[in-house]
Formats: sequence, structure tokens, C-alpha cells
Amino acid sequence: MNYNLLWYLWFIWSCALVIYILSWSVTLTLMRQYRGLLLAVVVTLIARAAFRRLRFNKGIIMFKRKENNFNASYAETVSAAAVTPPEDDFEESVSAATVVKAAPAAPVNTTTIPETCTITGEVNAQGDVHINGNITGKIIAEKTVFVQKKGRVDGEIYAQRTEISGELKGLCRSREIAINAEGFMDGTIECESLAVHQEGRFYGTSNPWQQDKRESGLSEASVSSAQEFQLHKATLVQQ
Repeated sequence: MNYNLLWYLWFIWSCALVIYILSWSVTLTLMRQYRGLLLAVVVTLIARAAFRRLRFNKGIIMFKRKENNFNASYAETVSAAAVTPPEDDFEESVSAATVVKAAPAAPVNTTTIPETCTITGEVNAQGDVHINGNITGKIIAEKTVFVQKKGRVDGEIYAQRTEISGELKGLCRSREIAINAEGFMDGTIECESLAVHQEGRFYGTSNPWQQDKRESGLSEASVSSAQEFQLHKATLVQQ
């Protein structure tokens, strides 16, 4: 519609320009001479404008009808779906709810010593032990002992695995021992596997892992007694 208005303005402006150039008397003479042609042109322009406007209004009415029909059908389908849910889907959801059950959480046997805690004595744990505080004494764990960066232990540790990121002074007896970065160990280590980080520090002695201290002690006692007996026998023979 804006383009049509511009065309009309251009037409009026061109007519005014022609009248100005030819003068009003000459223009009247031409209009009287070509009266029929001018009337036909004007009627054609008016009819074309009316036809385009009628066609445009008709298109708007058809679009509104289609939009209203679509909204009505969509509202009917949504209301029908909300009012009458399918029974099959309901049964499937119920069966899924009955079949899927939350697995019981496994018990976590973890002992944590906080930073504000100081223990003097013996600590026994069935699982892992995380040490962030200070312990003076003996620690016995069935799994892993973690000496954290702020943890301090002065005593003995007996566990399957020991990771030292803090400070440990004393004895550490574990199958696997790892001294991490900023870890400090001063004392005796008895293990099968020892890993020391490049920034970790270890001062002391490292001995191989012994399965049973009592059996090793008995064997050493028997060997020493046998040696003493052979030495005593040798002295008797010389005499």
C-alpha cells in the first residue's frame, strides 16, 4: 500500500509539472481534446486501486479464519489429552515405578580426623582413615591411611596402604607407601612398594615387608640359639 501511495504522488507531481511547463491554457485545450482518454485512464486507476484493496482485505479475512480454526483444533486436542490420559501409558509408568528401585547405599567406613582434633593414644578403623589433625600414638587400619597436608602423626601406622601428604614421624608398616608432594617422613618404613614424589622428603630407613613379625622373631631366636650351641660345642671339642 505504501508503494501505491508513492506512485500516486509521483503521478500527481508529474501532472502538476506538465501543467506548469505547458501553461494552464494549453493544458485545458489538451484536456478538452483528449477528454475521453483522460477519463478512461482515471477510471482504470480507480478500479485497479479498488480491486487491490478488496483482494488484500479478502486475504486478511482468510488468514484470520485459518488461524482461528488452528487455535480451536489445538485447544481441543490439548484439552482432550489432559482430560483423558491413555491407560497404556499410565500402566507403563506404574510398572516402571514398581520395577525401578533405588539401590541401598553401601556403608562407607571412613574415619576422618579434622584439623581441630588432637588425639593421643590408639586409633583402630575398619576402613580408610583421613588425618587432617594431630595424632600421637598408634593407628591401625584395614584399608588406607591418608595423612593429609595439614595432618601430623607422631607414632606408628599399620595399614594396607599409606599415603603421606603431611608429616609422619615414627614407624610406617604397609604393603604400599606413597610419599606425595610436600610429604615428609622421618623414621622407619616397612613395605613391599615405595613411591616417593620428586617434591616429597624421606629421612630414615626402609626395610622389606614381613608377613608376620612373630614368626620372624621366632626364626631369628632359633638361629641365634643354634649358633650359640655350635659355638659351645666347638669350644668343648677344643678342650
